[in-house]
Amino acid sequence: MLPGLRSLLQGPAPACLLLMLLALPPAAPSCPMLCTCYSSPPTVSCQANNFSSVPLSLPPSTQRLFLQNNLIRTLRPGTFGPNLLTLWLFSNNLSAIYPGTFRHLQALEELDLGDNRHLRSLEPDTFQGLERLQSLHLYRCQLSSLPGNIFRGLVSLQYLYLQENSLLHLQAAQPKGLRGCSSHPPPCPPATRG
Repeated sequence: MLPGLRSLLQGPAPACLLLMLLALPPAAPSCPMLCTCYSSPPTVSCQANNFSSVPLSLPPSTQRLFLQNNLIRTLRPGTFGPNLLTLWLFSNNLSAIYPGTFRHLQALEELDLGDNRHLRSLEPDTFQGLERLQSLHLYRCQLSSLPGNIFRGLVSLQYLYLQENSLLHLQAAQPKGLRGCSSHPPPCPPATRG
């Protein structure tokens, strides 16, 4: 060992240095490759990068996630962090949304799944847990029907976009607070009572 190094490692200096290093804030999660990240509000933009799946290394503090214009096929539970407010997945190749995918996204206010032409059906509990969801985009998919209870629990939903689907009839009842619904054809689902 070098003589000068030995004197540096003796005494209170190494302990102080170690305490200072421990007091440093943890490194911020890195931005996924090919994405752009912004700090305020915490936003990750991964649009138009030909992703076939959602990037795995999303910072947990992400509030806005833009994944539109990719090649994403499936969505699975545990993919998204609980702090999301906005999630854009329009213009992908979505064909399956597994049960529970959105269940823990209790802060989510806007979900855009539009223009996913391989999305032909949704499970009754697809949107379970989204009590704060205000805007739901399902336009230009190939949905032929919607389960009767698909909108149950969406107590904050104000805008629903269903246009350009293959919906022959809508069994699902509209959430109570819905202010706007776009659907052609058929007409939007009837409003729920009381």
